[in-house]
Amino acid sequence: MIDAVLLHPNDGCLTVARELTRRGVRVHALATPEYAHVTRSRGVRGEVMPDIREHPRAWLDALAGVDDGVLICGSDAASEWVVRHRARIPARLRSFEAPGGAHLDLMDKRTTYRIAAEAGVRAPWMHHVADRADLDDLLGELTYPCILKPTLGHVAKELVGVGTVHIASRADALAHAVPLLDLGVPILFTELVPGPETLLEGAVMVRDHDGGYPLSYGRRKLRQWPMDYGVGSLTEAVPVPETVALTRRLLDHTGYVGLAACETKRHAGTGELYLIEVNVRVPGNFGLAQACGVEGPWRLYATLAGLPVGPQRPQVDGRKVLLPVKDAQAVIARVRRGETTYGRAARSLRGTRDFGAFAARDPLPALHQLASTLLKARGRVGRPAAAPVAVDVRAPLSPPLVRTACSPGGGRPS
Repeated sequence: MIDAVLLHPNDGCLTVARELTRRGVRVHALATPEYAHVTRSRGVRGEVMPDIREHPRAWLDALAGVDDGVLICGSDAASEWVVRHRARIPARLRSFEAPGGAHLDLMDKRTTYRIAAEAGVRAPWMHHVADRADLDDLLGELTYPCILKPTLGHVAKELVGVGTVHIASRADALAHAVPLLDLGVPILFTELVPGPETLLEGAVMVRDHDGGYPLSYGRRKLRQWPMDYGVGSLTEAVPVPETVALTRRLLDHTGYVGLAACETKRHAGTGELYLIEVNVRVPGNFGLAQACGVEGPWRLYATLAGLPVGPQRPQVDGRKVLLPVKDAQAVIARVRRGETTYGRAARSLRGTRDFGAFAARDPLPALHQLASTLLKARGRVGRPAAAPVAVDVRAPLSPPLVRTACSPGGGRPS
């Protein structure tokens, strides 16, 4: 079997690594410092890398040591990088991402909403803001509350530390929009679909080159972190036929090929389903694809590697995946807001089959993650914030000529 290379892996990719190594696949992980614990997984050959946007040449060099394999992306930044650099990545390394594909269109929230309108999919109203002049023109007609979303959320998080933000007033709009616009990051103001996070549904699918769906399962969020607009820290497998149909309509309309995680939300008042976003990489709670019995990691790998897969087993509803570090923060915050109790939060864990980095047979990732979390928390105290650097995210990526030394984190893939 050919190798699997995890680019920018998250905790969902850790489940992929564990399942593929169990099946005899050699797994490489090129990780960011935040997810360096993935490189500690048993059987994984890992390296901690510099920033993928600033040092793309380092990532290209790291791939040179892989003879034959598939590329599996765990972040938007990695998916974007593969699309931009596909011509320079050896052809022996297969990827879903390719120039002319739909990955970048669905990654950009502005084009996602435009595609949704073309496909007849209900989405929140949207106003695109490219610069301060657009903002000045819009402020007089903007209604509150609403949501601010950078068109490329991963870029905004790198620059200012946050992506999607709840906007309650004109002052909020200015406070959050101006810094992003001054950094060259276009934004959207969108409708706030009312209701708690438990009304957020999701369909995770792999669409192949023939338009088939070798992987498909449904989920809902029970908790998420960061609060209100984050990764599902406790997620449950549930039937979501309307979200599945909506997702297929979007993917078929664009001719998308690859792994996609579509999130929708039911309006608390009307029950209508709205598209929220589409993630075109491994979701952080992809462990649910193994926990609910649909063998997501293997079906993802096999589809990309060109191996046959039989019919998918039905998902086992009610099973859950927990991301312990994120969920601990979510629970503490909700208890402080009076939304739950520690007892209710503990009872909600029944049915959990996957615990993110925590696995009895593979303990090193969890130990490394806990140590890193404690060190990071200690380092935040009294540390001044770094000033953001202006960048035009609409400009094409331009790789530097000199590779920057990588952080320690294991041996080079070979």
